[in-house]
Amino acid sequence: MVFSGVQVTADEPGLVIVEKNKDTSEILSKTEYSFADINTSMTSIGAPGGILLSFQGPTFDPSNLWDPEASLNIDNLKTKVIGVPVKEILDKANYSGKIINVTFVAEDGFQKTLPSENIINPPKDQGLPILAYWYADQGLLPEDNGYRLYFTAPDGLYGNTDMKNTLPESYQHYFYNSADKILYPSAKGMSVAKIAEIDLQMDK
Repeated sequence: MVFSGVQVTADEPGLVIVEKNKDTSEILSKTEYSFADINTSMTSIGAPGGILLSFQGPTFDPSNLWDPEASLNIDNLKTKVIGVPVKEILDKANYSGKIINVTFVAEDGFQKTLPSENIINPPKDQGLPILAYWYADQGLLPEDNGYRLYFTAPDGLYGNTDMKNTLPESYQHYFYNSADKILYPSAKGMSVAKIAEIDLQMDK
């Protein structure tokens, strides 16, 4: 479903898809999308009213780091959103070859990486990765969110145990709490905001 029920101006930011070689030292191609491209030619998940999604943050309970019941600190970034599937964005970029990793780069340089399999064939407990561009509580591409990475987990919540079960350890996010000097799992940290670029590490 293409969603065009939002007010768009010429100032809305777009996205750049950068294809890199295996050691990421060389740029192979770049594809730029305007917001109009994204809004009018790609599938909008959650349209028209939004889909309710959220992330679990650190439990701050040393005896319950992963919280399998997903009962602690679970309402982070909770709102109804409309977004575009990351896989569709990549497919339209016409990349060539096999992708190893997909890295989401924010305007300030912050980045998180997902294995390509989590984009192309996402695990059930993770759900479809989407780039949200509309938020029920803030509207279209708000300044503090922009394009933000969300996962359409089955119950709407991407929890710490979901992260543990769907991502290799080296891709997971942790929060160091200086108060008790413990490194806590935090699925919330996977949600990159204000994404300006998506880098593809290719197997070539």
